[in-house]
Amino acid sequence: MRTFTFGSAAAAAAAVSLALLATGCSGSDGSASAGASGGASHAGPVSMEFWGWAPGYDKITAQWNAAHPDTKVTFKQIPSGAKGGYDQMTNAITAGKAPCLAQVTYNDIPSMLVKNALMDITSYSSGDTGRYLDWTVAASSAGGKVYGIPVDTGPMALYYRTDLFKKFGIAKPPATWDEYAADAAKVQAADPSVAFGTAPQDAYDMAALTWQTGKSWFGTQGSSWQVSIDNPGTQQVAKFWQDLKAKKQVMNNGNAWDPNFDKASEAGKVMTFVNAAWAAPGIKGDLKDLSGKWAVAPMPTWTAGDKTSSNSGGSATSVLSGCKTPKEAVEFAAFLSSDPDAVSTGITVGGLYPASKAGLNNPLLSKGDPYFGGQKIYDVFKESSANIPTTWVVGPTFGQVEADYSDAIGKSTYAQATTTVQQKTIDKIKSLGLSVTGG
Repeated sequence: MRTFTFGSAAAAAAAVSLALLATGCSGSDGSASAGASGGASHAGPVSMEFWGWAPGYDKITAQWNAAHPDTKVTFKQIPSGAKGGYDQMTNAITAGKAPCLAQVTYNDIPSMLVKNALMDITSYSSGDTGRYLDWTVAASSAGGKVYGIPVDTGPMALYYRTDLFKKFGIAKPPATWDEYAADAAKVQAADPSVAFGTAPQDAYDMAALTWQTGKSWFGTQGSSWQVSIDNPGTQQVAKFWQDLKAKKQVMNNGNAWDPNFDKASEAGKVMTFVNAAWAAPGIKGDLKDLSGKWAVAPMPTWTAGDKTSSNSGGSATSVLSGCKTPKEAVEFAAFLSSDPDAVSTGITVGGLYPASKAGLNNPLLSKGDPYFGGQKIYDVFKESSANIPTTWVVGPTFGQVEADYSDAIGKSTYAQATTTVQQKTIDKIKSLGLSVTGG
């Protein structure tokens, strides 16, 4: 679930449509649209495979199978898309052995469309899209066609250790990034071995932090993609975290899933990290002995009194090209996203913050969590979700952006890495035969 989504419906749809038009992958070869336009329901039992990586998907699949004996779905756990899952999908499509269903993050839908990997499922799903948050429908669509059923989103927050805050005399979680930096300095002065937080590691981190500034990495201008990864918002983020990193006030590791973070947390050597709603099960699962010591607060903002947050995460369930039973596949996808029991499983097992409007009223989201000292943590995520800028647009090459950012961050400063990735992204989009400008 370590992914991010985008919120500008109009801009995002326009951007994806541009990729489709430029590459001719909107069904011109017959592979992407043929199934949706002509796939009738199959008589007799149906068997389908579903590939994904989100915790709880196996249990939701079992729930479906128990209620639908004539439509069996087999779930296969694969690496997350950024770690090779998408390569497995596209290789399977080429070999004619692809599953019908796959988890695809919103940010990767454009690049999967460029590869002709996704089926147009409009004729099966368009009547039900009103069940989901509007921006997630836009994020799963392109050119007026639907390419996925939204599952979840990833509103951001600050996870922090209440016991360590008390130990170091920090009365409340930082409301602004200036307060965050001041708290980090205070902790270092008291005990240099304790890190206040964790430094950004890759494009996912940098994207989520930049999103909060209201600046987007991509857009469209006329008939061209616009690449603006190296924008003032990203550089603001880069400067802030480079300063903390240089002072060794934050640890140079990931969070919630990183063994180094877990070890430091268990030793009381790291106090906070910034991430999405879906990170909560990671803490609860990996750091069981710290129950009652973690809490959740709003993501710090750049301006006092502001409530602007960000998003990092979210997926759709897509039907891959070549699926022979798209109608049944979409029925399963809708079940996964909107069935009350399935949504409950997603929340409890996977920490999935629902994209379905009804799911946002799930009783589980209003309960206190014993691990977090009884705090109603989803109240924080609800407020975060309502304050995500709608300016973010995803481009057609996020896999390349992620690989290049991870590599560059390991070799240079955040600012230098950002400039490097800007040019490499322009070059990559040009290599796809698309028109592109830097902006």
